[in-house]
Amino acid sequence: MTDLSTKVLPELMAYQLPGINSSDDLLFPRYSGYSLANIPSTVCKLLNIPEFGEGPLAPSLLAELGGPYKRVILLVVDALGYRLLNHLMINGKAEFWRESLADGVLMPLTSICPSTTASALTTLWTGMSPATHGIIGYEMWVKEFSMVINNISHSAMSYAGDTGGLRRAGFDPNTFLEQTLLGTHLHKHGVNPYAFMHSSISSSGLSTMHLSDVSLQGYICESDMWVSMRNKLNAKPNEHMFMYAYWSTVDTLSHRFGKGDERIALQFENFSSMIRKGFIDDLSKEACKDTLLLMTADHGSVFTPKYSEFNLIDHPDLYAMLRIQPTCENRFAFLFVRPGMIKDVQDYFDVTWPGKFTLIKSDQAIEAGLFGPGPFTETLFDRVGDLIAVAHEDAYLWWAKKTNLMLGRHGGLNPDEMLIPLFALPL
Repeated sequence: MTDLSTKVLPELMAYQLPGINSSDDLLFPRYSGYSLANIPSTVCKLLNIPEFGEGPLAPSLLAELGGPYKRVILLVVDALGYRLLNHLMINGKAEFWRESLADGVLMPLTSICPSTTASALTTLWTGMSPATHGIIGYEMWVKEFSMVINNISHSAMSYAGDTGGLRRAGFDPNTFLEQTLLGTHLHKHGVNPYAFMHSSISSSGLSTMHLSDVSLQGYICESDMWVSMRNKLNAKPNEHMFMYAYWSTVDTLSHRFGKGDERIALQFENFSSMIRKGFIDDLSKEACKDTLLLMTADHGSVFTPKYSEFNLIDHPDLYAMLRIQPTCENRFAFLFVRPGMIKDVQDYFDVTWPGKFTLIKSDQAIEAGLFGPGPFTETLFDRVGDLIAVAHEDAYLWWAKKTNLMLGRHGGLNPDEMLIPLFALPL
């Protein structure tokens, strides 16, 4: 087994961006070979086809993965941060992964910024950073539609229960992204791509936006997913194949109960044991040959108790300084400031929440490469506002007109949010 944490972690923790003040609890994405953005091109390298997007992992990391392979399986476990996975393995809640360390490779990577699902999954399917693909946050101001949209449900942010409603504004998930998609690239080079997603989201706008030229199968539960994946591999043992599977339950539980809750540990324990019973044990020798399983996450999570002090309804003076309500994520908020009031907003944060937030000018963050090296999509500068409020520790801003029920969040730059695992296991 190769555990690259002792080598890679110090490099990631020490990485800085020019012109942006750092602190001990902020970790910047390292797009040049050490991030989620490098996984799509790495998959292509492992499958022995041309690279795709930002480029593969750094040579020292790529060399540990072996290959080339005839089949690569990419399992994305939403919100399974690197530190959380290690905690679960140490405490006996991830026995399959702990036992597989003898034959596998485990390395820490950074997520992208913002560390949130809509942005991260779009990076996986375009091979590009958010600076280029432009899906930047859970909530996003879209000038061309004159509204703040929800990048998961593809609805206006203020419209409850209107999933897919953006189509009425002229939004088309099939054409909104300008980049070539991974499925199309794979298909062009003789690799058949398959995706397995829960049936509740398999036909969503976000899935439609990502999965062009991909054979998609919805699953009902984890056993359905693993058995269906096993049957697909056994039925096509000689096919040049990419198989993608996405599982969201850790994220759902983390938002509701916080990442340290026992429900997460129990659920991941069951999920991991099912990998062996429903998948590995009944794979044929032919299906296992030249097949690599990769497990990663889109981001991690931070425990955020309910604090009334961060509810913007109780801060009308700050609200009055903004042109629209904040967007993006509670722990990484884009602030659209009224003309001439940037210093007033900065002073308000310093006095009201000392040490709880770092404010970064948005154009400075873009130029420093926080959202990726570019090329920058033309819409980027419109979408990120004037200032970015980056939360420290367990802080956040709450602006939704509903009760705050969340005990876990992500989107920011805390190492628990930003560090993700890449576990590689030849089958």
